Amino acid sequence: MKSERRFVGVLLVIGVVFGLAGASEAELIRLKVSGAKVDCVDVPVHTVIDLPGSFANTAVEEIAVGLRQTSRGGARIYGKLIPGQIVKGSDNKAELWWVVPQTEAGSTTIWTAALSRKEKADKDVFSWKDTEGQYLDLLFGGRKVTRYMYALDRSTKQRVLETYKTFLHVFDAEGENLLTNGPDGLHPYLTKKILYPHHRGLFIGWNKLEFDGKRYDFWHMGEQGRVQKHKKFSELTAGPVLARSNSLVHWDDKDGQTIIAEQRETTVFRQLESTVLLLDFCTKLKAVSGDVFLDGDPEHAGFQYRPHDGVAKGGEEAGATYLFHKDGIKPKKDNDLPWAGMSYGLNGRRYSVEYMNHPENPKPAIYSAYRDYGRFGAFFKKKIGTGDTLTLRYRIWVVEGEMPERVKLANKYSGFVDGPKVELVK
Repeated sequence: MKSERRFVGVLLVIGVVFGLAGASEAELIRLKVSGAKVDCVDVPVHTVIDLPGSFANTAVEEIAVGLRQTSRGGARIYGKLIPGQIVKGSDNKAELWWVVPQTEAGSTTIWTAALSRKEKADKDVFSWKDTEGQYLDLLFGGRKVTRYMYALDRSTKQRVLETYKTFLHVFDAEGENLLTNGPDGLHPYLTKKILYPHHRGLFIGWNKLEFDGKRYDFWHMGEQGRVQKHKKFSELTAGPVLARSNSLVHWDDKDGQTIIAEQRETTVFRQLESTVLLLDFCTKLKAVSGDVFLDGDPEHAGFQYRPHDGVAKGGEEAGATYLFHKDGIKPKKDNDLPWAGMSYGLNGRRYSVEYMNHPENPKPAIYSAYRDYGRFGAFFKKKIGTGDTLTLRYRIWVVEGEMPERVKLANKYSGFVDGPKVELVK
């Protein structure tokens, strides 16, 4: 009887500590977080887990996760309850994700995760809203966060200009106004009134892509029939911690031959209110019809961010300013910068963007990060052999306000490339 009473007591504690309605079905997992090289704030972490047997036949979307930090530096603590999320990885293994609010360099903390079956819908979660054949909106708590433009319409010259490439828009903190340039899917895109209308949100391309002895411009696109054509979504995941989309995009010539088959993955993470967006961009470019050489220059190639055209029209007070990892950087000459910060004015507010280039991306990487209208990003040249795949990784951090201090930008980058590690505690 004593052991039974103790077991019931443990379940009651779980219910109180983690706020779980279904405490009788909760399963606990202990985790160690360590290895941060610098102080990190709001850093996404994850680890692969084996789901407890009681959840073996439960869809991951139906599993609720609550986490608390229970030990720091060997001392027991009672941390704030934060949400977690179970996601199936590319290998179909279960991954437990959450966002660590704060971790100090060199520290070790213990966390406890409680898994239970969801009994009611949570309002503060990501969700997808698709306008079929046109665009895909990501929402958090009903507020628009991003818009993936994927329509392809050849019915008129105007529609070709509006839809010849896929790209991602970013909304402001209220989910009302776009922070990025490009057609919005709702209004005519008046290209003659826009500075460099082929610059669109978060986009990727090369203006001198070489294939089969010919050169193709997958940057300006133009009216020659080249397109980045969305084929299908292979993944749409959404929950309280992150939202992930994976789309197949074909880079086709005017005759419809696919030169590159791209798997474009974007992951958006839950963050503090001061952050507008924290997004991971991971793309896999496969040369499906023969050798491809990605060629161009920093102004017309690579993965780049273009602010709304209102920045170009806003005068000096709206113009972009830049910050790098140390003083004296000249982006036209200094290669392989880890990150670049850019700040701009729009709609009477100031926004700042950090562009992070993963060290495993091809080198040398040359930044275009000096234009007053704010288009910036990294460029490189690279051959992709027939049947081979080139994987690229970037992180974008958008905040409302003046440019963060250099150390804060550097720490955010460290969290991306060498952040805290998670281990299971048995």
